[in-house]
Amino acid sequence: MTTIREVTGDPNEFWGELSWSDLSTAEQNLWTQLGWNEENWADELDFPEWDDLSSEDKKLWGILGWTQSSWEGDDDIPESAEKLWEELTSEEQAAATELGYTQAKWDDEDI
Repeated sequence: MTTIREVTGDPNEFWGELSWSDLSTAEQNLWTQLGWNEENWADELDFPEWDDLSSEDKKLWGILGWTQSSWEGDDDIPESAEKLWEELTSEEQAAATELGYTQAKWDDEDI
């Protein structure tokens, strides 16, 4: 598996300087799990910082194993990011659903 590069400095600037094709397959898969794809990556939308997430969204992402450190690239991504929908616990599925995911969207690597 290709590794995810370590973020240095401001995460928005770090990732914003890269095109979709600059990302490794592992990085594209990670961003896909977060709802990104080549089209919306090119739209130069700012990825929300952890502090900009609502408390409810932080709670939901937390159920999926995300912390401020993993969100900002300081720690490894959570195991849930590598799981298929059917491998998520019912609590993780409920959190993902609240965040707008369906089984098809969660499992689709080409979002």
